[in-house]
Amino acid sequence: MADNKFSEWIVKHHPKYVSLTQSVELIMTQLLKDAEIPHLTVVGRTKSPEKCIEKVNRKGYRNPVEQLTDISGVRIVVYFDYDVQAVGELIEASFSVDYDNSSNRDDLLAVNEVGYRSVHYVCDLGVDRVKLQEHKALGGLKFEFQVRTVLQHAWAELAHDRNYKFSGKLPNRLERKLNLLAGLMETADAGFSDLSREIDNYVASVSESAAGGELEIEINALSVEGFVRQWAQAEGLTFQELESRDHIDYLLHELKQFDISTLNELKNIIPDDYAENIPDRRITVLGAVRDWMIISDPDKFMQQVSVNWGLEDEDFQLYVKYLTNEQIDDLMRYMGLTDVYVPDDDDQSL
Repeated sequence: MADNKFSEWIVKHHPKYVSLTQSVELIMTQLLKDAEIPHLTVVGRTKSPEKCIEKVNRKGYRNPVEQLTDISGVRIVVYFDYDVQAVGELIEASFSVDYDNSSNRDDLLAVNEVGYRSVHYVCDLGVDRVKLQEHKALGGLKFEFQVRTVLQHAWAELAHDRNYKFSGKLPNRLERKLNLLAGLMETADAGFSDLSREIDNYVASVSESAAGGELEIEINALSVEGFVRQWAQAEGLTFQELESRDHIDYLLHELKQFDISTLNELKNIIPDDYAENIPDRRITVLGAVRDWMIISDPDKFMQQVSVNWGLEDEDFQLYVKYLTNEQIDDLMRYMGLTDVYVPDDDDQSL
């Protein structure tokens, strides 16, 4: 049983661990952002004094102040296996790691076992960080990082939530089925990581081919975005990433309607001096490709391409440099517009 001394100690020091959890969560979130490591969540939690006492009793700790290293914990959920390694390297470079109490749960599984997988780091803030005024009271306090992929997190939640039907010892037949499914999740985890690398390699190869003028490459979501990004960089433009890539499918359908099926065909419709005429030197893949179709052949665009998006005044301010007044009027009617400001040549507001 936890003695009264530990019970008094945890009640007294618990507010410090609450502050520690909040600080580590903020620090880790910023570190991941700076390192540009994609992640799903960074979530901190502080064990209540009651749960700390329960764990000490359950584990039979003789020196609970030293042995209870997860009063404060931060869970980082990433997308792929290789992100787990990247986060681990970031933790080791940014915090003081207690390697004796840290573990990779993969290493604890026997070769014929599947199940809960996660990387655990026990750390403190380190001597440099606790010199800061806001962290002085947190020096020497231990906390734990858990780093998991999305699928590892899903498995852990399913199999270890005490309120869920998959937890606890099941009949042998059901236990075997659960382990088989765990094995499939582990295989899928590795498969998604491999696929992600292959996608990155494909995008890199498209950019390399585009830079070398080899453009007999089929139009797809990856190739069109990679080509426009590479083209923008070559022209000194800023390529803005889309907040959501859902609309790429619409763009691909529009290109098919416009009879564009390869990057070479796309390159051939880029208007002369288009890069010089972009007002703010910024483009997106959607805006650029749609501009190219409209400017290169507005009649074909209006006859063959169905749209579910609109145009702004600034679009027409660009199009007036390439299209006739009659084409502008037709395009406005096609887009359902009746009042668009298009400046005259001597308009000094441009």
